[in-house]
Amino acid sequence: MRGRGIWTRRRLWIGVACAALVVLAVTLRRVGGEHGEEAQYDGPAFVVSVVGVMVSVVALLVDVLRRTDTPPELGAALRQTADALAEAVRVQWAQEARLRRLQDPKPLNVRWRWADRLLADDTRNIWCDRPVPEHLPGGNCLASIATAFEEVPSRRMVVLGSPGSGKSVLAVCCTLDLLKQRTSGTAVPVIFPLAAWDPGTTPLRVWLRERLVAEYRPLAATTDGTSLAGALLDAGLITPVLDGFDELPPALYGTAMRRLNAELDDGMPVLVTSRTTSWHSTVECSDVLTGAEVLELLPLEFAEATSYLERTARPLAGPRDRRTTVWTPVLAALREESRPLAADALRQILTNPLMVALARTVYGDVSRDPRELLDESRFGTVAGIEEHLLDAFVPAAFGGEGGEGDDSRWRAADARRWLAWLALELERRDSKRLAWWELYLCVPRVLRLAAPALLAQAITFVLAAPILLSSVGGDVFVFDDKPSLAANLVGNLVGFAGGLALLLPVSVARREGRTALPRQLTVCMATAAVATLGYGLNGGSVQFGLEFGTVTDGWVAELFGGAVFGVLIALYFGVAGLARHAVPLGLPWAGSPAGRLAARAGSGVLALAGLVVVKPWLLGQGLGTWPTVAGALCFTAALCLWAAAGRQGARTGVSHASEGRIARRFVTGLLHGWAVCLLVGVAAGGTVGAVACAFSAVETSRAPDLNGTRLGHWSHREAPDGVRTVESSTEIAVILVYPHEDARPTAYPHGSRPPSCGRKCESFDAPVTFRVAQGDLRILVDGHIAADAVNMLPELPEQSRIWLAQSAARHPLEGFLLPGAMGGVLIALIGGPASGLYRALSTPSDLIRAANPHVTLRTDRMASLSRSGVVAVMTGGVCVVLAWAFAARGGLDHVAAQMWVPMGTAALALTAWGQLAVARVWLALTRRLPWRLMTFLDEAHRRGVLRQSGAHYEFRHLRMQQRLASAAGASREEPRATVRTP
Repeated sequence: MRGRGIWTRRRLWIGVACAALVVLAVTLRRVGGEHGEEAQYDGPAFVVSVVGVMVSVVALLVDVLRRTDTPPELGAALRQTADALAEAVRVQWAQEARLRRLQDPKPLNVRWRWADRLLADDTRNIWCDRPVPEHLPGGNCLASIATAFEEVPSRRMVVLGSPGSGKSVLAVCCTLDLLKQRTSGTAVPVIFPLAAWDPGTTPLRVWLRERLVAEYRPLAATTDGTSLAGALLDAGLITPVLDGFDELPPALYGTAMRRLNAELDDGMPVLVTSRTTSWHSTVECSDVLTGAEVLELLPLEFAEATSYLERTARPLAGPRDRRTTVWTPVLAALREESRPLAADALRQILTNPLMVALARTVYGDVSRDPRELLDESRFGTVAGIEEHLLDAFVPAAFGGEGGEGDDSRWRAADARRWLAWLALELERRDSKRLAWWELYLCVPRVLRLAAPALLAQAITFVLAAPILLSSVGGDVFVFDDKPSLAANLVGNLVGFAGGLALLLPVSVARREGRTALPRQLTVCMATAAVATLGYGLNGGSVQFGLEFGTVTDGWVAELFGGAVFGVLIALYFGVAGLARHAVPLGLPWAGSPAGRLAARAGSGVLALAGLVVVKPWLLGQGLGTWPTVAGALCFTAALCLWAAAGRQGARTGVSHASEGRIARRFVTGLLHGWAVCLLVGVAAGGTVGAVACAFSAVETSRAPDLNGTRLGHWSHREAPDGVRTVESSTEIAVILVYPHEDARPTAYPHGSRPPSCGRKCESFDAPVTFRVAQGDLRILVDGHIAADAVNMLPELPEQSRIWLAQSAARHPLEGFLLPGAMGGVLIALIGGPASGLYRALSTPSDLIRAANPHVTLRTDRMASLSRSGVVAVMTGGVCVVLAWAFAARGGLDHVAAQMWVPMGTAALALTAWGQLAVARVWLALTRRLPWRLMTFLDEAHRRGVLRQSGAHYEFRHLRMQQRLASAAGASREEPRATVRTP
């Protein structure tokens, strides 16, 4: 890969040199004159310039073609990389050891013994006919495990233990000890949490390589087509320390063992930790680990526990100025022969390293005294003491000094309440993993449906505020009054929330398949029918056919229009494959240098398009409405895409998307979106036309015969060919708006706010004539200017409108069905490209192999912003074309104008990042979690309450989670059980 990159760069520079020579030749030709004219040279200066260019080009070619970039020897480079990795691993786990206070002053000295021979391989495969070392009393301790590992000829070892026996601490300490013993250029021990591995789908070596790349990003670099991580594994320069075999799903124990035996190279060292019971089950159902010796951690000796507690406790002045601690009287009581039951229970507790560590933390607080543990009324059993230590650990961890970078913003009582609630939620889901994107499921269902619409409207308002406040705001967002605007927002909220509930699957994993299209057809046709009927019953002008852009129908029309608009946006998202509950996104170009280059190129194209659009403004000329909107969109999307392209991001859930794969996904989504949106749109549009036609027929059936009559200042006439006219005898104030040159204008009454009036408007005070011919309603202004008249209908008496509509209702195909079908075509023209882009840019993040939760959150935020920006630009561009192409239809431009922003902002509300924002607000308002949620979780990890596993958090120990959950459940039930006394 390195050599290929070198030659790619060489071709690039050779192309640059050739381009320079071509430019030089063209220049000489132009200077030499045309049609035989005499050459015009500028004396010696010109000759010097030509020679300089030639020399520069030759020097560039010579420099490019020189082979001065020969890579160093591969073996030496890998050894240097291994040394750098060893330092990075040492720094990483030394910091983790400090967080666990393993160096303060030293870890508990847990002893071990060789396990049952039935759990290990044949000794001939392990020791190569050498005798197995005998167990030495006092010699097999924690500090000797690294030495024992090195002494095993196969350098494969399994460490078993009971819950809380210190297996994870052993993995950390053994890794640091092996790093101390390591010499330059040899294998590097690296800890891999097995909870992040799915042996059912992912080969072991692939997973090891991906974890190395996720944890240590420089190892993603390639050499000869192989990443440095893979090269280190192939060269035997990695010693995997596989921690937590028991944390794999029990159903996959056998699969995991088979993969270990099949995929570990002969002679490749490995250290595995597991619970004893889990390893027993694995051996019974599959096999032992080939060539691996197995040892078992023993219960902590009482002398070691007492020594540790005495050495780590704060000193106190005892009798005769002797040094004592708060533990001295307690431990003295435990040594007595005739000790109480509580003392026996405490002695048993102190055989568990986890409980000893908890006791140290809890009674490191000056406000506590461990003598309370001898109180038989409170702590007469092992379970009672264990629960007490678990209950007191979180307040102690957050109540005292947290060490370096201590954050005192979190009160101990609040921290315990928040963590207890999280533990209770995990217990309800029967899970050990806390995922930040799943907190959205804690929000009430009604709020989960309404929140995306509310969030989308809030973001839309923020982004549209500059346009609303500018001189072009009235051209883009057209509302007659504040009630109309409020009704439109309410309708949008209801329509979008209902569309999400009915048109989108709950999650990506639960897509409806073949039932999705019938559901989309049913929902959209029902919405179209209800909206059309409600619009007509409340005075809407459906009797004259379907027209876009009416602005004088009042707040009821805006309410139904907003609802239809919200359902339409939800339909687009459903067709694009989005779900109500999102998972974190990955950057489509993650792991692909070419993909990142393509993303940067795309951002450059968007920026260039923005410059082209705003070029008149840069030259000091005026800029219209749509160029202003389009330019702002292009620059915003270019900025988001450029920032996203500069990030490597978390690994995606699929192999990295090349440019070709992204293009294929876009084309597939485009065709699928066009097909589905065309079918649903034409069906819904046809429903609108049919309902409107039927409503018009019913309404006009009672029309009076007004031919030759006069109502007020309006005269009615019907020609023999069926053309009906209503003519005013007085002057009417009219505003004519011309969408573009040579287009038929649209008439608006005086006092309304026509869309795009800044382009070309004319005001008249003149007699007008309403004319219906072949179902087509027009208004003649000043006797000769024909304009679309639907917005002028309120000027007519109701009887006159019904009389004119009777003629229009005789042409259902031209007036109702065809415009409805055309509306369906417009829906498809917008929905197809949106669906294609969403499908191309929606790549799920790899949650199992992620480095940490913060990486997935940052990557999802960047991917969501760049995706929404690009889709908004694309939708804006499509709507601009449609507004221009169908401007003669009357007001479609402002309908299209209101589409581009929600297509981006509403999608943000359906991302994991947007839903986390909703969950954070709700959970903070209900006092279940803090406002700065991720900061708090990171602090809980730093203080040893939580640990990280990929993109998830986990409690330090399952027993801690269970105890916090039970305490939280009991505290919730207490108020219900309380009996009020008079």
